[in-house]
Formats: sequence, structure tokens, C-alpha cells
Amino acid sequence: MSNFNIRKLEGTPNWMRFAPYAALGILLFSLNSASELNYFWRGYFVILEAQAGIVLLYFAMSKFRKHKNK
Repeated sequence: MSNFNIRKLEGTPNWMRFAPYAALGILLFSLNSASELNYFWRGYFVILEAQAGIVLLYFAMSKFRKHKNK
């Protein structure tokens, strides 16, 4: 198996790799802190939103990544 995908990210600074996940965390925190739900419902929604956000972030990052045609 090739390490081609890892080599694509070597040129980017560390903060650029961390920024989308930090933005997702800030968004989830602001959505859940503004809600007036029960403590257990908040925890349940944090888990659901985090899972959905990471999957959507994965697909968005793969779409915006530059692909070279062979």
C-alpha cells in the first residue's frame, strides 16, 4: 500500500490540518450550549453531531483536495 495520501499533506502547515476540526468543535459547542435541553439529550446530540460532522468534513476535505489527472 502506498503512502501517497500522507505525502499530499506534508506540504501543508499543521494549523491548516487542525483548523476544520477546530471549527467543527466550536460549532458543536455553540449549538449545544445555546439549547435548553436535558443533560442526557445534550450528550446524545453531541455524539450524533460529532459523528455526522466528521463524516461530512471528511467528504468535504476530499472534494476540495486537488487531484492530479494521470
